[in-house]
Amino acid sequence: MNRAAGKGFGTAMIMGRPHAPSVLVAVGGLAEFGRLRDVVFAVGADADVTVRWSAVGGAPAVEQALRAAGVATVPWSRADGFDLVLACHTTGEVPGLVVTITDADDIPVAVGVSTEDDRAAAEASIPGAAGRTFVMGDPTWARVLAVADRRAEFRQVLGVPDNVALVALGCARPDAVALVLSRLPYDEYRVATLVPGGDVGVGGLIAVSPESDWIAALIAADVVIGDPGPVLRYARGLGRTVLPSTVVDEDVLSAVLATESTVESMPAVSPGSARDRIRGLLGLPIATSPVALRPFGPLLSVARPATAFLLSTVESSGVISVTRVPHAPGRRTHEDILVVDQSDPDPALLANAEIVTHTRTDSPAAWVESTITQSHSALAAARSPEGHAHYTWYTGETWTTAPHPFPLVPIAAALYHHLVEHDTTPHSITLPLRLGPRVEQLTFTPIAPQ
Repeated sequence: MNRAAGKGFGTAMIMGRPHAPSVLVAVGGLAEFGRLRDVVFAVGADADVTVRWSAVGGAPAVEQALRAAGVATVPWSRADGFDLVLACHTTGEVPGLVVTITDADDIPVAVGVSTEDDRAAAEASIPGAAGRTFVMGDPTWARVLAVADRRAEFRQVLGVPDNVALVALGCARPDAVALVLSRLPYDEYRVATLVPGGDVGVGGLIAVSPESDWIAALIAADVVIGDPGPVLRYARGLGRTVLPSTVVDEDVLSAVLATESTVESMPAVSPGSARDRIRGLLGLPIATSPVALRPFGPLLSVARPATAFLLSTVESSGVISVTRVPHAPGRRTHEDILVVDQSDPDPALLANAEIVTHTRTDSPAAWVESTITQSHSALAAARSPEGHAHYTWYTGETWTTAPHPFPLVPIAAALYHHLVEHDTTPHSITLPLRLGPRVEQLTFTPIAPQ
């Protein structure tokens, strides 16, 4: 990108831009946007500096996020002539936040790092950084600390149940979400993405909208899986369990259970360091006004509920253990039980499900009777708003259960296991069901045919 037209520090009108010294913030990906906003916030608050934002290469997802945030933008095709250009350096050699600053001729003039410990790695790996690196601190980390005590609130907004661990993903790999979701028991773990506006089409994934503050998901997390970089450093600073992104190709559950959390000390540096350096490069005096952190923004979950599950059942000493994971295309084995809720939009899944469910209906008895005759499923299960549930086997036998805190899906799976492995005689059935660490007795009461 040619920026030669803007070498003078704001001394002329360039493509209609004002005379004030100008800074372009080049956003290369969704994961960079929030961190760059934190760095640039104090600079943009100064009336004598014009700040504009642009999506590198015109990336549609980034452009959408910029629009949702309401920042002043210019198209990438017109992003020439700015006095300075700021961008994140994200190739992974430096563990902390790194911001490169170039002039209008794409010549590096400064490289900001989070801590003094990062200086050597930055100067060794970034062309032009030697002798130009300065410690700017990390305003994102400062914002994390400012709201870290709101963890319980964030977990509630994100829909994380009590006694369930949240695994947060900060991976660039597009298949990481499906891999992790398919390898962690849904009744013991939830999975969230740390990239606002990421893939929200995967059932069971907790995602946040592009305008949301992603650090809320980080604070809510128990485990963080990610690529090398500042996200993992923040997680260690919070004392979270941290795993590298390579673990998604392995036994994720075993890795999560085997790894202990550690706390990494992160020195605090004045958030005004970046503003002072940028103003100095623009030929402006050091600002005397106090530096404020960017206010915490909204938190909006855009997750799609999991409506299809793959289940496995194991019976040992009379106890039936049920494990379920959200369904992912191409990951079903011949031993998996497919359970699909009636709300699932995929008719092929519903047609191939062993169990079809309705988790909330005013007429569970009528629904299971109708469904079992109209579908190819072996078991239909439905629950009323008060918690009473009905289960009808494909041969016509029907049972009920009283309200119970366990979800309908694993309860139906335990009954399915019993009916397949034993018999369908319409008598009262008492089954011990293990779901994660909990074991509960469930009684299925038969209903005589009408």
